[in-house]
Formats: sequence, C-alpha cells, structure tokens
Amino acid sequence: MFTGDMMRFISLVLLTAILWGCSHQNGFEKGSDSYTLAQKLSAKMQILNPDEDNALASSDDFKVYASDVVPIIRLNFGKQADMLDKQPESQIARIVTEFATGYATDKYIMEEAAKQGIVISDAQVDSIFNSFATRSGGEEAFKKRLADNFVDIAAFKVNIKKRETVNRFLKNLVEKETTVDPATLDSLKKIDYTASVRHILLKTQGMDSLKKMEVRKKMEKILKRAKKGEDFAGLANKYSEDPGSNKKGGLYEDFKRGQMVKPFEDAAFSVPVGGISDIVETAYGYHILKVENRKKDSRPDSVIMDELRSKKGNGVVQKFFDELKAQHHIKSLIE
Repeated sequence: MFTGDMMRFISLVLLTAILWGCSHQNGFEKGSDSYTLAQKLSAKMQILNPDEDNALASSDDFKVYASDVVPIIRLNFGKQADMLDKQPESQIARIVTEFATGYATDKYIMEEAAKQGIVISDAQVDSIFNSFATRSGGEEAFKKRLADNFVDIAAFKVNIKKRETVNRFLKNLVEKETTVDPATLDSLKKIDYTASVRHILLKTQGMDSLKKMEVRKKMEKILKRAKKGEDFAGLANKYSEDPGSNKKGGLYEDFKRGQMVKPFEDAAFSVPVGGISDIVETAYGYHILKVENRKKDSRPDSVIMDELRSKKGNGVVQKFFDELKAQHHIKSLIE
C-alpha cells in the first residue's frame, strides 16, 4: 500500500506529465466552433490558421498553440468573439498575445499550486457554478445563456477550477509577502489624508509661448486681487475656466493624494489652510488655489491596513509575474 505522502508524490508526477509531457498535435477539430472562430480570425492574422495550429507563445518547457488559445478567447468573449475580426489587426494581436502568454504563466502557476497541495474540488467548482447560475436567474437560464454565447459547460467548469487554483495560489503569495509595519501605519495617520480647495484655472492648452504669457499676466492680476482679500469663490465663479468647479466657487472637496495632477496636489497639501498659493502651472494651464481645509485619516486602523496590504499586494503579484516570465523565458511568437 502507498503512504499518503507517496500518493501525493505520484499525483504530482502525473499532473506534471500531463502539463509538460504531451507532444503537440493539431488540437483543432474541423467544423468545431473553435476551428470556425480561428478560421475567421485568420483572415486578419494568418498565424491563427486552424489548419496549421501555429505556436503563439513559447517558454523553456513548452509552446502555446492557437488551439490552446482560441477556445479561451471564446470562453471569455462569448458571442462577442465573432466580432473580433472587425477590430484592427493590432488590437486582435494584443488580445491573442495576452491570452497566449497568460496561458503559459497559468500553466506554471498550476504546477506550483500542485506542489503546494492547492486543490479545488469538483464540489467547490459546482458551488461556484451554481452561484453564477443563481445570479443569472437559475440553472436553466444560465445554461441557456452559456449556450447562446457558444460556451461549453464542461469547458466553463474546467476554467473555474483553473481560475480558482491560480487565485488561491496568488492569495497565498500575497498574504505571505504583504506584512505591514505598524510604524508605517502610524506615520500615515500623522499626515493629511484629504484636502479641500477652491481654485481658479486659466487654460493654456495648445497655446504658443506669447499667448501663454498673456494668460499668466491675467492670472497675476487675479492672484493680486485674491491676496488682497477679495472673495475667492466669487473670483472663481467669474474667471475660472474649469468646467468641473467654476459654477461652485472653484470648490473641490476632500480629494485624496494621487487624485490630482502632481503640481496641483503639491500645492493643495503644502499651502497652509486658509492660505492662497502662488501660480501653479500644469498641463491644463495656470491655477491658483485657496486651501479650505485638510483632514487626517480617521478610518479604523484595520481598514487602513487592508488598503495598504491591497496596494502592496498589487505590486507583489506584478513582480511575481514579471519574474516568472523572465525565469522561464515566456515570450510571444506573434510578430
């Protein structure tokens, strides 16, 4: 009798053999939906000719063929896949490249997930499928929706298992790599989280240097009036060319760092509350700002920590994918 560890080892070897060991044969069945879709797209991209089943991406261990990718395009786009041939060739190439290289990275992740003992059971797949069905008006309605979009139910369930396995692997990776130092939280709570300002914009987009100089002189006169104590909201209503705020006294309330262009943000978070900035230039034109107030982050620590982990997690996942592609030399073969 095999021990539990031996059985897990055998299962891993079998999975690895399935993933890497099969020599390629044309995976298109003539007359199938995938064959028809590939034939249609090959009018724009010859590399998708289903009779040739060309390699679209490669790695150190395997190649990804058109017959691997076209069914996934159908699965993701449904009936809309039939309209892809109306798109420019460059757009089709971008989509096919993303799915081809994504297929390769997912294949490596599936192998790593197996090593970590990550298994999505058929019961879990059925549960997820049933949740989709419930949100779509019931099982029969959902199955009809899939059929109307030329999506095979068995293929859809296989994709659920694959996606859940990849997501579980990435979730474990993120949890391991996204610890947040409490000191980081303390420092963030000490700085201003949001700002509210009134501002006046005079646009300069598309102007030559002489015209911009005239606009700046006009702004200098407005700034002088504002600093002498004239009502800033009134000046904004009269002179500002910003359509988002010039009917409400130039007011932008409670915006966070990163939401405005940098020169504007720098002024909003550095000019003293109640103060008026000097002229600030951005790609839009010349601005002057009056800072109405700023607020610290009053959200619960747990919410802030979750947000920090989420932001850090995005970087971790991107770094992982970049390193995975480099390590296994995953590349597109689409020219």
